[in-house]
Amino acid sequence: MASRRLLLAFGLLLALLLATSRPQRVGDAREYLAMGMNLARLQSPALSRTDMIQIDARFDELHFTGLPLDFPQLRDARDRQDFFHFWFYSALAVPGLWLADIVAVHPNYAFTALNVGVFFAALWVVSKRLAWWFTAAVFGSPVLWWIDKAHTEVFTFSLLAIAVAMLRDAPWRSMVCLGAAATQNPPIAVLMVGVGAAAPWLRRGAWRDARFWVGAAVACAIASLHPLYYGWRWGLPTPQLLQGTHARIPTMQEFAAVLWDPNIGVVFHAPLLAVTFVVAAIAVGVRARSRLIEAEVWLAAAGAGLFLIAFAQTTNFNNGATPGMSRYGIWLIPLTIPIFERATAVSTPSARWFIPLSLASCLWSVVAFQPRLPESYCTPTRLASVLWSRWPALDNPLPEIFVERHWGGELGLAPVATPGCAKLLLIGGQWPVPCPPQPVPPECSRPDALCYANRTAPGYDFVRVPPPYGASTFGQQGAWVWDLASKPSVDRILQRMRWRDLRLAVRSAPGAMLRAAHEVSWTYGLQSEDELLVYVSEPRQGASLTLRLPGTMVGSLLDPDTGNDIQTVRIDTSPWGLTRLNLPPRTAIVVALRRLR
Repeated sequence: MASRRLLLAFGLLLALLLATSRPQRVGDAREYLAMGMNLARLQSPALSRTDMIQIDARFDELHFTGLPLDFPQLRDARDRQDFFHFWFYSALAVPGLWLADIVAVHPNYAFTALNVGVFFAALWVVSKRLAWWFTAAVFGSPVLWWIDKAHTEVFTFSLLAIAVAMLRDAPWRSMVCLGAAATQNPPIAVLMVGVGAAAPWLRRGAWRDARFWVGAAVACAIASLHPLYYGWRWGLPTPQLLQGTHARIPTMQEFAAVLWDPNIGVVFHAPLLAVTFVVAAIAVGVRARSRLIEAEVWLAAAGAGLFLIAFAQTTNFNNGATPGMSRYGIWLIPLTIPIFERATAVSTPSARWFIPLSLASCLWSVVAFQPRLPESYCTPTRLASVLWSRWPALDNPLPEIFVERHWGGELGLAPVATPGCAKLLLIGGQWPVPCPPQPVPPECSRPDALCYANRTAPGYDFVRVPPPYGASTFGQQGAWVWDLASKPSVDRILQRMRWRDLRLAVRSAPGAMLRAAHEVSWTYGLQSEDELLVYVSEPRQGASLTLRLPGTMVGSLLDPDTGNDIQTVRIDTSPWGLTRLNLPPRTAIVVALRRLR
């Protein structure tokens, strides 16, 4: 009865969340949708050129915009396009796509229906084994944001939850679920093999049970679809070997980033769930310590270690398709089930403590991970912003995370600094304008060195970022840098501005005053509410900047080598209207504007 009430409660919750959301393209959704639409037409998951044109036109009609579906590495001699993500998940959505076409609704709803279906199947299975409050904490978690997305996070989460919940009762079913999850994320196949090897410790006589061998065969067959398809088509077990992974022994920081990095870590994005898990583990350890060494717990722990190692092979820690945290962290949440299952059995007298904690965790996620929220992976979280501005030495994140969260995109440049220059990432000892350059230690002045500079009372402390990260990790052309030699001329420019209020002006960001540049090599923009400072490299004949200003602004065009005026500027414009500023051809020029009040 409790399971039915829980399903009803989650049904109402999801109905409310979905009613306030709308289809949105995040991450690789266009790939999954394109493969599904082609399969729904009984065509190959590898799209022909005609298929690409037709599906792109359909995406334009649906306003389902994103990066082009163009991957030359996976285009064969017949001009058929494969994708880096496998088609199994998309194939499961085909019946929904047929129905969506009949009733003329957005095809994304087919994936929403698939996600809801597997989510409720997992919820039903898990609710039979956990107390309702622990079940609510697991399923009322960050996974809610992905429920209406054409992305595999809910699919993977749900299959992992079923697999972990059924380890002892039916390890063969666990293996089938893990095999299906491995079609989209091959490292899960290792956990599938681990379950098979540990089956006798999970269920006595498992290897003598015919169901085990049938399940093992089915699981292996499903898991093999991914490597067999790409081996047949491309001679590779997975196309991720071409792009997206970099095999290595991870550093501890890379290994643990998905857990507790302030920007992407699941612990900081679901803190009450983490507290619930820790309290449950302590309760089990105090009341039934021997249960912590049972096979399910060790398998879940091994799975977490395996996943963290797999996550650390990525070339994109600061991945998209998320409202903030790493989407890989979703895989870790079902692995809490063995501890919660044991806490359910041993902590009945303490339920009064777990119920409010679990419900608070669920409420946190419902608010913070509403499906209607946009993806957000290009700005620091509030916690990270506070740490970097007040206690910068406490967190020296993976450089990719620091750079991209300040540049507002995946093509971040370095050196880069926080507003106010409390924390900087330097390349070869170079300092980004407007942060005043300071002497750096020899290990940070090498051309390939990446170093964090953390402000302290006397000055800055420097921390070298260890290999493999170096100058080649990021692009540098496009960052306005200065050193002690060029400091006097840049100082003359900055004296005209309230430079401590300036922050990076990313063109695509809401409120950005610099919107476009024409006939120039590159630009570097800084702005506050009332001021704009733009370094323009190599403006050619006909060069100009497209600006969107808060009102009339005045200032000067300046020579960056001397800090002297070239000409004065006054731009009369209505608030936030687009206007164009023409520039003379030069080696470089600086535009310094302030709002006229």
